[in-house]
Amino acid sequence: MNNLYELFCGIIIGIGVILPGVSGSVIAIMLGIYNKVIFLLNDSRQSIIEKIGKLLPILLGLLIGVMFFGNILLYFYKTYKIEMSYIFIGLILGGIPILNKEIKSKKGKINYTFLLLSFLISVLLLLMPNIILNTSVQKSHNPFLLLIAGFLYISGKIIPGISSSFFLIILGLYEYILSIMANPFSLGLYDYIKLIPFVIGVLIGLVLLIKLINYLLNNYFINTYSAIIGFVIGSIFAIFPGFKFEFNYILSVVFLILSFYFTYKMSKNN
Repeated sequence: MNNLYELFCGIIIGIGVILPGVSGSVIAIMLGIYNKVIFLLNDSRQSIIEKIGKLLPILLGLLIGVMFFGNILLYFYKTYKIEMSYIFIGLILGGIPILNKEIKSKKGKINYTFLLLSFLISVLLLLMPNIILNTSVQKSHNPFLLLIAGFLYISGKIIPGISSSFFLIILGLYEYILSIMANPFSLGLYDYIKLIPFVIGVLIGLVLLIKLINYLLNNYFINTYSAIIGFVIGSIFAIFPGFKFEFNYILSVVFLILSFYFTYKMSKNN
């Protein structure tokens, strides 16, 4: 049953990775597997093969989510953006009680100072791209800039509630990186060579940030989870489409309640 749940988690995360405004790490947290994966990746007692074996259900689900359900969900997201946005908000909200439960399991209480601070940072980061888009951004694709971009990009994937696209917009590389990801097989050899600094930045960020998150969870669990809750709540604003007294919005609220209940029950039973 645990393997089936992890497979399901992987599928949902895979779907979330490709949807605009949805954070894969936030979904991993709301489903209760984020810190488990971080701890496993930092366990020096286990070999890489053993780690891959234990992560296999999640990795398989991730692949299924991206390859089989990704395009379908992306179509529905574009066609029924309001309804899908409310569903994902319900999924995120449904995971917050589980985050609070994790804090209580350590015999602690939410640190509202850290929660409020991370919430404000998250909202600020969501507003910054709109400000930056109205200013001139230097679009230099030099190797050092790509290295920094790779590091910041992966930080947005590992740190919950932080937007990878935000960092790429700041560096003026958003459209460049997005076009490469959308058409990876259309690149020439020279294009792949130019991307080496970006890949190196991703790998450096992956190693360092996983160790950092692992350290924070081991030594400052309650404060870290309080901050994560703030980031998670703040991330909702990235996909909130507003509300009007119209049928599709009212129906969307119903979808939000159902998705909240679904996620809450799934994560509670895990």
